[in-house]
Amino acid sequence: MLFKKYGQTIQTVLKLNCMEKSIVDEKIYKEEHSKNKKDKYKFSRKRVALITVAGLLIVIAILGGAFGCYALGVNFAKTVITLKVDDTFQVMEGFGASSAWVYQSLGIYDNEELKEETVEMLYGDSGLGLNTFRYNIGAGGAELDLYKDKLRGAESFFIADRFNGDYAVFSDVNNYDFTRDKGVIDLFEKALALGNIKEVVFFANSPHYLMTQNGKTHSDEKKQNNLKPECYDAYCQYLLVIVDYLYTNVVSKYDPSITVRISPVNEPQWDWGGEDASQEGCHFDPKDLAKFYDVFNKKLTDYNESKSLNFAMDIFESGNYKMRDVKAKVQTYIQEFAKYDWFDELDGISVHSYGVNLEDLARVRFHNYVKNIYDGLDVRVSEYCVMQGGVDSGIDMGIYSAKVILRDLGIVNAVSWNYWLSVSTYDYEDGLVYWDGADGISVTKRYYAMGQFSRYITQGSVRIRADYNDSFGFNGVDCVAFKRPDSSIVLVVINDSNRDKDIKIKGGYENIKEIVTTQDKNWVTAEYVYDGYITAPAKSIVTYIMTQPISEED
Repeated sequence: MLFKKYGQTIQTVLKLNCMEKSIVDEKIYKEEHSKNKKDKYKFSRKRVALITVAGLLIVIAILGGAFGCYALGVNFAKTVITLKVDDTFQVMEGFGASSAWVYQSLGIYDNEELKEETVEMLYGDSGLGLNTFRYNIGAGGAELDLYKDKLRGAESFFIADRFNGDYAVFSDVNNYDFTRDKGVIDLFEKALALGNIKEVVFFANSPHYLMTQNGKTHSDEKKQNNLKPECYDAYCQYLLVIVDYLYTNVVSKYDPSITVRISPVNEPQWDWGGEDASQEGCHFDPKDLAKFYDVFNKKLTDYNESKSLNFAMDIFESGNYKMRDVKAKVQTYIQEFAKYDWFDELDGISVHSYGVNLEDLARVRFHNYVKNIYDGLDVRVSEYCVMQGGVDSGIDMGIYSAKVILRDLGIVNAVSWNYWLSVSTYDYEDGLVYWDGADGISVTKRYYAMGQFSRYITQGSVRIRADYNDSFGFNGVDCVAFKRPDSSIVLVVINDSNRDKDIKIKGGYENIKEIVTTQDKNWVTAEYVYDGYITAPAKSIVTYIMTQPISEED
């Protein structure tokens, strides 16, 4: 009501200001026909400018007063969150992270207890409970020793010595050595054995170097398409041979019903070339990428029919989804894909949140674009990390990361959300678990922040509407809510203010289990019966699991 009231006041001031300007303009018109019209016109223009500036200052003052009063009010008043269980959005598939880079080294490290503990922290019930495993199919960059950080050039299963100039050799499983990449496979099996993984995404950053224009796992020039057009078919066969082996001999051993997706291309918009190239990557222009996907879709369809399987094509791992990023060209890529019949058969597209961070407007634009033009197309956030040097263990970084997840779920309607590196050794904000290269592992508040979502928003949970009385974000509270398959409600609340926040729940449930992460607490639980409000501590991420509907009078 306060903003409605002040909004009307502001409108009135603007109208009066416009009327005043109109009167002055009429006088100016008459003065133009006087003897000294030139000088008087200049004088009148100055007067118009002064009046306009004065009017704007009044508007700013009123806005400032309104915002200040409102901010003061919400700082001490209870926040009201209204849950509407019948107003539903996306159905969640789950949460995950990538096996890239560090898994190669950690997997061969001689400390089984350390490896088992790390995998439990990621995929186990006592850890994050991640249900999506992203397996990186290496392109052979490690064999070429191209990168200063050798882990960024992954080992390939294909035996390069078997290549005789005929690309048909890539379709023969006998030309592959599956004792390679054994460190990653070992950790993969340990994760599968825990029983929580429901989806595996096999993704590649580059085609095998024998298929590229320059014989490397990145191009010589920036933004250069590096996959030879004559190798489209060979690259498809290469991927299918590898995935077939890993599914048959690893995945299905634990659970043959696990969903399998194959992602042949990762972040096709970016440079992936030049002297400063530091990892495997391959650029594709929009039309070329659409042509490749057309070939891959046909090969995958034939493969599925021959094996009675249902592996899915995962596209297009966009570097970000910012509609107005001229480098990303999100619309251009999607428009090229949409020219092919197979696009209508996709159940979703994968994107990354790099560079979007906390921008609500970028998310709204992307969501509206997908919804209005490609309604029914799910969105998966398949990568994100905070692009920042150093490893910040503070709660502010945890809250920041939680806000990214919350916004991707609540605005983009992401059906799954994946962090970039599950394990990192770098002095960078890119990992969930940090390994010191020896016998030590550690985590930051980002780990616990992700767990506030991944541990409790189970597969099959449906997002429900959660309205709260803080449209301008003054009180530091954000929230997102889901109804789980067992009908309980999961409400995740972020309180980024320096005060505890009393929150009234409308439409919620009575019996509450509370899980809290603050600077001094990690996943601390408590149980109680709702008595009129819940309290989110200052600088916290809190998950509320609610059962038993609250009576109407509450």
